Amino acid sequence: MLKWKHILPLLLLGLGLLAGCGSPSQKAGMGEIPEWVANPQVEQGIAATECVPASNNYSLDRKEAIANARQSLAQQIQTKVQAMDKTYQRQIEADDKTTTGSTFETVSKQLTEQTLKGSVPKKHAYEMLSEEKHMCVLLTMGGSQMKKFFDQLMKRSNANVSPQDEEILYQEFKAKQAQEEMKEELSGSESGSE
Repeated sequence: MLKWKHILPLLLLGLGLLAGCGSPSQKAGMGEIPEWVANPQVEQGIAATECVPASNNYSLDRKEAIANARQSLAQQIQTKVQAMDKTYQRQIEADDKTTTGSTFETVSKQLTEQTLKGSVPKKHAYEMLSEEKHMCVLLTMGGSQMKKFFDQLMKRSNANVSPQDEEILYQEFKAKQAQEEMKEELSGSESGSE
């Protein structure tokens, strides 16, 4: 059974798409969804916006929204790492090598938690969504943070790769394809749990 905190981001995205396609009267009925909420972005990195219904306790609302946004960022990172791990495994098989290091997926879970633990919202505000007050938080992981995460991931996994292969893996880690795979994974888990 899906929890509302997992469904709300998908619902907000759907509402954002509907609001963008609807007539002015439909937009007024649903309420405007700010661009930073509907389409979180950061240059050469990843971003997530999460909103929670307001409880009239600013501190609690903010903490809950931040926790949800960290979870969303962690999912994006894990999807990128999975794509990178597949590329690495294909390279190992193609070269007829065996690997003794940990997979990137195993190492990345702890590293992701450590990296996101101290993340500070780039933006947060109360917003009216579907005529109800929500606390929304935008968390980002920019390009330099992504590179630092990747370097730590390579070091901790003890992967034996050439500098050229490491660059290929880094490009895979940054690739948009990983984001598309995450969207497919999220839509698949949504339909599978209904």
